[in-house]
Amino acid sequence: MNLKLVNRLIIVILIFWFFNNSELQSIERPNILPGSKLVFQSKQQGEGRAVWISSFMFSQKRKEALLQIKDALGKYAAIGINNLFCFNSMVDQHQKQWDFLEVLLKEAHQRNIKVHSIFCPGRTIKLEGEIKEHPEWLIRGKKGEIYTNLNLANTEVHEYLIRKIKEAIKCDIDGIHLDYIRFQVNQGFSYDKATCEAFKKEYGYSPLDVHQDCGSMVWCEWIKWNAEQVTALVREIKEIIDNSGKNVVLGVDVFPDAETAKVLIGQDWELWAREGLVDIICPMQYTNDFDVFGKSVKRAVKVANEKCLVYSGIGISSSHNKNTPEGVVQEVKIAREQGADGVVFFFGSSLTDEFMEKLKITVFKEKSL
Repeated sequence: MNLKLVNRLIIVILIFWFFNNSELQSIERPNILPGSKLVFQSKQQGEGRAVWISSFMFSQKRKEALLQIKDALGKYAAIGINNLFCFNSMVDQHQKQWDFLEVLLKEAHQRNIKVHSIFCPGRTIKLEGEIKEHPEWLIRGKKGEIYTNLNLANTEVHEYLIRKIKEAIKCDIDGIHLDYIRFQVNQGFSYDKATCEAFKKEYGYSPLDVHQDCGSMVWCEWIKWNAEQVTALVREIKEIIDNSGKNVVLGVDVFPDAETAKVLIGQDWELWAREGLVDIICPMQYTNDFDVFGKSVKRAVKVANEKCLVYSGIGISSSHNKNTPEGVVQEVKIAREQGADGVVFFFGSSLTDEFMEKLKITVFKEKSL
């Protein structure tokens, strides 16, 4: 056979092998970030329909609580609710003398409803247990006053919260959900000695030694720095979940406007979405103004940019609005129109039979989509 012909044949075979092998590799091992929307979709099929609930909605007595849980979950299942974001689910978060989470998980999973345990890093806390032994973990104001909130810029606080998360992951939960993953409103950062010194080490000034307004470049860095500390905590929690090897997703409740949240409460959820640090973002879009609601959903979907899921937070009864069954139905429609992946209702105790019946005969005619 002619040598040139042999060489050409070999080249053709190699090219054919290369392209077919590359195509196969791209199908079998797509280049997707661990926290991306596409990966999570395999875990959560269809439209997300969620409710924020609390263990405090149910009796202290196990027998009575079990009946209440079965009743509530039966009604939720009837309208296709497939996720519960539960406050106070862990043993050290409630005063029940029995394992509430174990009971909830059993009943929810029997109905194909996922359970996410909520943790509230920045919320007002009780001065008890380990926290009582570490007053240096608390936020101090500019005049040294003490607030009963954990300082999310403190590395020991991060370690304390990570231990709590690790305990939760040992349970058969479907997700870790973070509420109050922020500082208090109006830049409620901590001005304790250790925090100010940590900032000064990086920028040469204490935040107490500069003009405390946006005219000061150092003050602007102080605002960014605190947001970075919250992001560091989210990143640590994500790493713990990923390293656990368990099929647990990470969700966050966030203030509706990403830009404002970053400045006022240190909550840079646009970055969390962009880096794939979270699987679900729930903007708390509590309003009865449909135009405002729609624009907010649209912005959130754009920010998420398909790196994570967006569940629009619909307020039934909140500190910002009092909704109607018709209003809730309309907001579900708007959330869908604007591209949200699901909705979550605030709050379980407000999602009454009247609201559920209206949802059932309108937007939730099908149990799931």
